[in-house]
Parts: sequence; structure tokens; C-alpha cells
Amino acid sequence: MSHPFDALFFPRRIGVIGLSRRPGTWGRRVVDVLKAGGYEGEIHAVEPREPDEDLPTIGDLVREGHLLDLLVVAVPADSAVNVVERARRGGVRAVVLFTAGFAEIGDQGRELQEQLQAAAGDMPLLGPNCLGLVSRPASAQVTPSAYVERPAPPLGPLAIVTQSGAMGFVLAALLDQRGAAFSYYASVGNEACLSLTDVGSYLLERPDVRVLGLYVEQVRDPAALAGLGRRAAELGKRVIVLKSGVSEAGGRATLSHTAAVAGDPLHFGALCRDSGIAMAEDDETFADLMTAMQRPVALPPRPRLAVLSMSGGAGAVIADRLAALGAEVPELGPRTRAAVEALELSGIAASDNPIDLGGQFYRNTESFGELLKILDQDSALDGIICYFTFGDQFPEVFRELALNLADLATPAWLVWACPPDGALDGTPPGVVHASIASLMRALPAVIRSPEPEPVDERATAAVKAAAARAACRLPLGPGVVTEVLASGILGELGVPYVESVDVDDAAPVTQAGVSPRPHEGRSYVVKIDSPDAPHRARLGLVRLEVPVDDLTDVAAALLKRAAELGLRDAQAAVQPQLAHRGELSVGAVRDPHYGPAVIVGPGGDRAEDAGAARHAIRLPARPGAVQQVASTLAAEHPGLEPVSFAEVLSLVCEFVAQAPTVAELDINPLLVSLDGTPVAVDSLIVLTAESAGDPA
Repeated sequence: MSHPFDALFFPRRIGVIGLSRRPGTWGRRVVDVLKAGGYEGEIHAVEPREPDEDLPTIGDLVREGHLLDLLVVAVPADSAVNVVERARRGGVRAVVLFTAGFAEIGDQGRELQEQLQAAAGDMPLLGPNCLGLVSRPASAQVTPSAYVERPAPPLGPLAIVTQSGAMGFVLAALLDQRGAAFSYYASVGNEACLSLTDVGSYLLERPDVRVLGLYVEQVRDPAALAGLGRRAAELGKRVIVLKSGVSEAGGRATLSHTAAVAGDPLHFGALCRDSGIAMAEDDETFADLMTAMQRPVALPPRPRLAVLSMSGGAGAVIADRLAALGAEVPELGPRTRAAVEALELSGIAASDNPIDLGGQFYRNTESFGELLKILDQDSALDGIICYFTFGDQFPEVFRELALNLADLATPAWLVWACPPDGALDGTPPGVVHASIASLMRALPAVIRSPEPEPVDERATAAVKAAAARAACRLPLGPGVVTEVLASGILGELGVPYVESVDVDDAAPVTQAGVSPRPHEGRSYVVKIDSPDAPHRARLGLVRLEVPVDDLTDVAAALLKRAAELGLRDAQAAVQPQLAHRGELSVGAVRDPHYGPAVIVGPGGDRAEDAGAARHAIRLPARPGAVQQVASTLAAEHPGLEPVSFAEVLSLVCEFVAQAPTVAELDINPLLVSLDGTPVAVDSLIVLTAESAGDPA
């Protein structure tokens, strides 16, 4: 065994401690499952309370533990630590610990789990509180789960690692339904010694694994998860994650609007995007993505597809869904169209794309095969999708057509709607889908992302220099940097900012530099600036649409209100109220779990709308991430000029990366001006006393 984890997944000698003669107990279940699954290695009863005539016995772990590759522990939690410690001393190579009653039950259990970690030392231990593992290449099903008693499909290039044993087996069953066989499964439980990413890294390096699927409830180590995605990309493999629950991230400050809404899903989504990990939104999507990725297929970012359908309506639905994915269903070229029409395929209703095959096309399967060859030879097409229905009278014909699709040089898929029972058994995995929805869930897995724009070194150097200048203007020590100073810092950075005049008494505002002429006919915004009022609108300290003639009175009233509230260093900021097309917010947070990120979303009154769409950029920003978010925002907000918005995002990302004392930054709103360029009209910066560590 060349790797320590080989003892888990390729054990030659397995011992079970806590074995009972009573059927249904976990130790007994493991023995029965191993035997029923064809395991050909040795199985030992370890320190049994009573002799087991069917199994050889190991009477003392300390003396004879070296005989075991893998020890399965099915004893109570209060006995497990002692068993694990003696197993390590005896030379056992690895342990699977099913037992619950550790960190998941609270402080007492956490203390016991710490003792367990110390007892295991550097011996690989899977669990506790897990459902074991399955290694189909070794015929080693080390689990009590009833799932493994089902007929096992052929081995496949898929592996599953899960933090929930039961959910992991549900995902495995969904793969089986699609004919997408997996070879390895591991339930990591509490991850006392071996983490999800530890086991995932081992399996990803195996030559017989092409796709790694993860079920995650808590992201314990964001950096390790990101590294797993990057390593998969290096190997030409893929990682898919289905996440539920809430991470251990917490303790965020919430002075800024951004920090109030920068929840775990945003950070997790950005981590996956940056590291090339595909995200599944539910169990069915997970299974469809895994199934699709097992085929070595890669479509261009905007693929051109031919659609063939027994139903014109279904062809139109597929074309609409493809368009939503960014794919095209183009007109066939003159040569291809002429070749299709020359076939005189029986029952064909239309030779446009989508091609309406009619309901009788199957009467001449030879001509249909010729049709596929014609499309396969068209270099203008990146893929082919067929749609069949029912086929109860001749399922073998449809199955043969599915095999023909799998043999094409051009990637092809078949949607076989409402097939007869068992008709999909044995059809090529990843080729045949039972519904349009299933295919559309799978296709994003094989569509390549656009290549990022080439890095402009001179522009990058200019951004870095501007960020350094702005960082030098930050005050020392912790505190709130309100708009009067924050606007100057952002202006130094290069972020377009509205003109502002600040007054600290009730003297006529026009004497402070506000002239009615440049903004004649416009109204103004008057707001109080004070470190004691980061959310001044909530205190009634912001007035909108103030006529120029009322500026002095409004400013005086707000200053008086600030004095009544006892606010320190209160000033009145006066700005012209700008016409605009929309409001955005750009902010930054340093999450204690995921590290720093810039968050972009709706601005103004919707800045803390939990249901609104937002986008995160992890720092330091990877090449292309800023442009990708800017393009997405431009699509969501018509009129936004993506190039100038990307410049603002680049400046903010670099500034936060260079200024580690910035705990939070909030630009809200960032107006989309009438010409599409962004203009900031409010801002806030929260500083910490020291540089914050960036865990991810």
C-alpha cells in the first residue's frame, strides 16, 4: 500500500470490534454486507465477547493489531477512545468509526472527540458518526446501509464524499437510476481526523476517478476546498458540490449594508466559481451534473446545436431552453439542409432546425442513421439533441438509436420521454435523459466558460498604484470612517464621486460654496456626517429633494437634531441630487471564515433586501472575475456601462486587498448615471485595529 488511505479503500484484512451475534446490529451488518458483496479478503472478529465460529479471531488489539489493514469500530462512544488508542499502538493501518455521541452532541462530546483525535494520532480514522465507505473496485462495502444490498451497477469514473451518510447514499442511488455508476463512496461524519477534502483529494488523484461529487453541510476549510477545485482543473477532472445548511462563518460586524447581507451562500458561490467547482442546487441537479461530466465532452461557451424531435412543440421548448443557457439553434447550412432533404426520411415534417421528424420516423431507421451522419459531419454544429417519446412497441429500436448517438464524433444526447419500464437500462450513461429538464440541468456541466480577457499590465499597475495612494490616507486605529473622509479616500482611489460641500454651522449654505447656478432647477441632498451615526437615514438625518433656497434652513435643522442626539463632530454634507437610471451597492467584508470579498448588489432602499441578486468577488481577485461580474451586472441593469463599472470594481478590489485594516467598506448607492457610468453618492469604511487574517 503506497498511500495511507489505501488501507481504507483497498483493505486486505478487515477486523470488526463490537461484533454481536444479534442480526441487525451494526457490527454484524458490516460482516454480512461484506460477505454478500463479494469481498475476498479476510474478515476477523476482534476481541469478541463470545467466540464466532464463522470468523477468525484477534484476541488482543495491542498484540495483533498489525495484522489488520482496517478496523471497523462499532462500540459505544465511551469505549471508542480506548479502542482507537490500542488500535494505533497495535499497528492497525486505518479505522472506520460509526459511533455517534461526539462533537455533534455538544461540549461534552467535543471534549471526547478531542481525546479521540489524540488517540488516533496519525492513523487514518474515518468518522465518528459516519456510515462508512464503499470501494467497489475492492468489493469492500464497509457500511451497514441497506442501499448496498441493491444490485450494483458497473464500475464508473465517479466518486462521492459526503458529510451526511444517508444523503450521500441517496445521491448514489440517483446516479444508479441514471446508469451513472460510481466506484467510491465515503461518509466522513464529524471529520475528527479525516476531512471531506482529505478524502476527496485522495480519490481525485486516483486514475479511475474523473468526477468527484461532494455533499457539504459545513465548509470547515475553505482554502482546502478551493485547492481541491484547482487541483481537479490541473488533472483535467471535475468537482461538483451540493451544499446545504449553514457554515461555521460568523461574527461579522454589520455597520455596513454589505456586511448585513454578505451571507455564506455568496462567499461559497464565489469560492466555487473561482476554483472551477460546479455547484448543484438540489439532489436531482447533482446527479444530472455528475452523469454529464463522466463523459469527456466540452462544448464551446456559446454552442451551436441541432435539435431533432418527434414533436414540433418539444423541439421549440428545447430551443427556448437552450437559448436561456446561452446556446444557439442555428439555421442549417445550405449543404447540410440539401443533404437532409435529399434523404426523404419517412414522416419528416420539416427540415429546419429544430428538425421535426414527425411521429413515424422510426419506420426507416437506416435513413435516420444517415441523417445523424450528415449532422455529425457539419463542422458548424457543436452538438446534437434528439427527442423521442414512449416507444412501448419497439423499445429496442430506440435503444439502438441511443447507441448510434453515443458513437457520433459530435457530442449528442437523447431525451427519451415516458419510456417503458426498464427501457433505459443499459443505455449509454450521460447520453440518455428521461426529460428535457434533466438534460438542461446537465448541459451546463459540459459548456466551457468564456476565456478571461487578457490582463493589461499597464492598467493593472495603475490600479495598484491608485490603491496604494488611497490606503495611505486611511486613519490609524479602529473606528468608523464616515463619508466626509471616505469620499476623499475613494476619490483618491479613482472612484467617481458626486461633488459635496460640508458645513458645520448654520451659516448660509450658499456661502460655503454651493451655488444655485450650476444646478439650477435641480434639488439637493442634505445629510449629517458623524462617526456616531453610520446609519443616518434611520435617525432621520438625511433629506432628499431639497430646493436650493431651503438648503440653509434644512442644514440648520439637521445640525440641531444631531446636537440633540449628542453626535460627535457632526457636519452637514450637501450634494446635488443626480438624475440616474438605477442604484447599485459595492461593498467589501472580511469574513472570518472565507476571507475578504467584494460584494455587488442592489443599492438604495434595496441594499439589505435579502432576496435580491448579489455577486461576490473573492480577494485577491482572479483574472476575469471582475469582468465576469461587471458583465453580469450590465445584463441585469440595462444601461450600465460594463467597462467603466469594471474599472470601479477593480479599484475597490485592489484597495481592500492592499488595506488589511479595512474590515468593511460600503458604497451605497452607486448610481448608474444617464450615460451608464457609475457615480458614488454615499460611502462608509470600518477599520479594525490590526490586519485581519484571511483564512481562505
